[in-house]
Amino acid sequence: MAKSSSIDLSKLSLEELESLAKDIETEVTTRRQAERERVLGQMRELAASLGLTLEDVVRLERGKGSAGGAQPKYRSPSDPNLTWSGRGKRPAWVNEALAAGKSLDDLAI
Repeated sequence: MAKSSSIDLSKLSLEELESLAKDIETEVTTRRQAERERVLGQMRELAASLGLTLEDVVRLERGKGSAGGAQPKYRSPSDPNLTWSGRGKRPAWVNEALAAGKSLDDLAI
């Protein structure tokens, strides 16, 4: 866990706090995307070690479910590769979008 911040937020103006919040949101988004890319790279390496592409793995996994699987109904505004059919547990990106004030209608494909 990170050390607690040495910034005394009570001394910042509202404008400074809003700017800091925006900077934090941008940094969190950037780091999440970097982490996704890092993990995706690891997944590609693992698939390649088995003589597969990541697309092969996805195709194989989809074939385990019902015929064709459920069609996606929602798409992430920040990453169009992330979709959700509306079935099962909500993905983290859906929860984050809802917490940020978006509605499911905003995410609909």
